[in-house]
Amino acid sequence: MEDANVAGYLIPKGSHVLLSRVGLGRNPDIWHKPLEFKPERHLDGGSSELALAEPDMRFISFSAGRRGCIAQNLGTVMTVMLLARLLQGFSWSMPRGLSAIDLVESDKNLNLTKPLVLQAKPRLPLSMYYV
Repeated sequence: MEDANVAGYLIPKGSHVLLSRVGLGRNPDIWHKPLEFKPERHLDGGSSELALAEPDMRFISFSAGRRGCIAQNLGTVMTVMLLARLLQGFSWSMPRGLSAIDLVESDKNLNLTKPLVLQAKPRLPLSMYYV
Protein backbone atom coordinates (compact mmCIF):
# COMPACT_ATOMS: atom_id res chain seq x y z
CA MET A 1 0.00 0.00 0.00
CA GLU A 2 1.24 3.51 -0.75
CA ASP A 3 0.10 7.14 -0.69
CA ALA A 4 -2.37 8.05 -3.44
CA ASN A 5 -3.35 11.25 -5.19
CA VAL A 6 -7.01 11.39 -6.22
CA ALA A 7 -8.28 14.48 -8.06
CA GLY A 8 -5.51 16.56 -6.50
CA TYR A 9 -6.08 15.29 -2.96
CA LEU A 10 -3.36 13.38 -1.14
CA ILE A 11 -4.64 10.23 0.54
CA PRO A 12 -1.91 8.97 2.87
CA LYS A 13 -1.11 5.29 3.03
CA GLY A 14 -3.36 3.49 5.55
CA SER A 15 -6.18 6.05 5.37
CA HIS A 16 -9.79 4.97 5.57
CA VAL A 17 -11.85 6.43 2.74
CA LEU A 18 -15.62 6.80 2.93
CA LEU A 19 -17.69 7.41 -0.17
CA SER A 20 -20.81 9.55 0.00
CA ARG A 21 -23.74 7.83 -1.71
CA VAL A 22 -25.68 11.08 -1.56
CA GLY A 23 -22.77 12.98 -3.11
CA LEU A 24 -22.33 10.43 -5.88
CA GLY A 25 -26.04 10.19 -6.59
CA ARG A 26 -26.48 13.95 -6.87
CA ASN A 27 -23.26 14.79 -8.71
CA PRO A 28 -24.02 16.61 -12.00
CA ASP A 29 -20.57 15.62 -13.32
CA ILE A 30 -21.71 11.98 -13.17
CA TRP A 31 -25.47 12.18 -13.79
CA HIS A 32 -27.35 14.41 -16.23
CA LYS A 33 -29.98 16.31 -14.20
CA PRO A 34 -29.29 14.26 -11.04
CA LEU A 35 -32.27 15.57 -9.06
CA GLU A 36 -34.81 14.46 -11.69
CA PHE A 37 -36.45 11.05 -11.22
CA LYS A 38 -35.11 9.01 -14.15
CA PRO A 39 -34.88 5.34 -13.14
CA GLU A 40 -33.91 4.35 -16.69
CA ARG A 41 -30.49 5.95 -16.14
CA HIS A 42 -29.58 2.90 -14.03
CA LEU A 43 -30.43 0.36 -16.71
CA ASP A 44 -27.41 -1.23 -18.29
CA GLY A 45 -27.04 -0.29 -21.97
CA GLY A 46 -30.74 -0.18 -22.77
CA SER A 47 -31.48 -3.60 -21.26
CA SER A 48 -34.13 -4.09 -18.61
CA GLU A 49 -31.54 -5.27 -16.06
CA LEU A 50 -30.42 -2.94 -13.29
CA ALA A 51 -26.65 -2.85 -12.81
CA LEU A 52 -26.13 -2.55 -9.04
CA ALA A 53 -22.45 -3.50 -9.18
CA GLU A 54 -20.78 -1.54 -11.92
CA PRO A 55 -17.06 -0.80 -12.22
CA ASP A 56 -17.38 3.00 -12.55
CA MET A 57 -18.90 3.15 -9.05
CA ARG A 58 -21.48 5.77 -10.07
CA PHE A 59 -24.19 3.91 -8.18
CA ILE A 60 -23.26 2.36 -4.84
CA SER A 61 -26.17 0.64 -3.19
CA PHE A 62 -24.37 -1.94 -1.06
CA SER A 63 -20.96 -0.35 -0.49
CA ALA A 64 -18.02 -1.29 -2.68
CA GLY A 65 -14.64 -2.94 -2.76
CA ARG A 66 -13.35 -5.73 -0.55
CA ARG A 67 -15.59 -4.73 2.32
CA GLY A 68 -18.73 -4.45 0.24
CA CYS A 69 -21.86 -6.31 1.23
CA ILE A 70 -21.45 -10.04 0.59
CA ALA A 71 -25.22 -10.43 0.45
CA GLN A 72 -25.82 -7.85 -2.28
CA ASN A 73 -27.74 -10.26 -4.49
CA LEU A 74 -29.78 -11.61 -1.57
CA GLY A 75 -30.62 -8.09 -0.38
CA THR A 76 -31.74 -7.06 -3.85
CA VAL A 77 -33.93 -10.14 -4.31
CA MET A 78 -35.47 -9.75 -0.86
CA THR A 79 -36.26 -6.07 -1.49
CA VAL A 80 -37.92 -6.84 -4.83
CA MET A 81 -39.91 -9.71 -3.24
CA LEU A 82 -41.06 -7.49 -0.37
CA LEU A 83 -42.23 -4.77 -2.75
CA ALA A 84 -43.99 -7.33 -4.96
CA ARG A 85 -45.78 -8.90 -1.97
CA LEU A 86 -46.90 -5.49 -0.71
CA LEU A 87 -48.25 -4.57 -4.14
CA GLN A 88 -49.88 -7.99 -4.59
CA GLY A 89 -51.42 -8.22 -1.14
CA PHE A 90 -52.84 -4.75 -0.68
CA SER A 91 -54.77 -2.05 -2.50
CA TRP A 92 -53.01 1.25 -1.89
CA SER A 93 -54.63 4.67 -1.65
CA MET A 94 -53.94 8.13 -0.32
CA PRO A 95 -55.51 9.11 2.99
CA ARG A 96 -58.77 11.02 2.82
CA GLY A 97 -58.21 14.73 2.22
CA LEU A 98 -54.86 14.25 0.50
CA SER A 99 -54.85 15.03 -3.22
CA ALA A 100 -51.17 14.42 -4.08
CA ILE A 101 -48.11 12.65 -2.72
CA ASP A 102 -45.06 14.82 -2.04
CA LEU A 103 -41.92 12.86 -2.98
CA VAL A 104 -39.44 15.73 -2.55
CA GLU A 105 -36.12 14.55 -1.08
CA SER A 106 -34.32 16.32 1.72
CA ASP A 107 -31.21 18.31 0.76
CA LYS A 108 -29.27 16.70 3.61
CA ASN A 109 -29.94 12.99 3.10
CA LEU A 110 -31.99 10.50 1.08
CA ASN A 111 -35.11 10.86 3.24
CA LEU A 112 -38.26 12.56 2.04
CA THR A 113 -38.91 16.05 3.39
CA LYS A 114 -42.37 14.88 4.53
CA PRO A 115 -43.33 11.36 5.66
CA LEU A 116 -44.97 9.15 3.03
CA VAL A 117 -48.40 8.20 4.34
CA LEU A 118 -50.59 5.71 2.46
CA GLN A 119 -53.51 3.47 3.36
CA ALA A 120 -53.20 -0.25 2.73
CA LYS A 121 -56.36 -2.33 2.38
CA PRO A 122 -55.95 -6.14 2.20
CA ARG A 123 -57.05 -7.59 -1.15
CA LEU A 124 -57.95 -10.99 0.34
CA PRO A 125 -59.81 -12.07 3.50
CA LEU A 126 -57.63 -11.69 6.60
CA SER A 127 -57.60 -15.47 7.12
CA MET A 128 -55.53 -15.79 3.93
CA TYR A 129 -52.66 -13.77 5.44
CA TYR A 130 -52.05 -16.05 8.43
CA VAL A 131 -50.62 -19.55 8.55
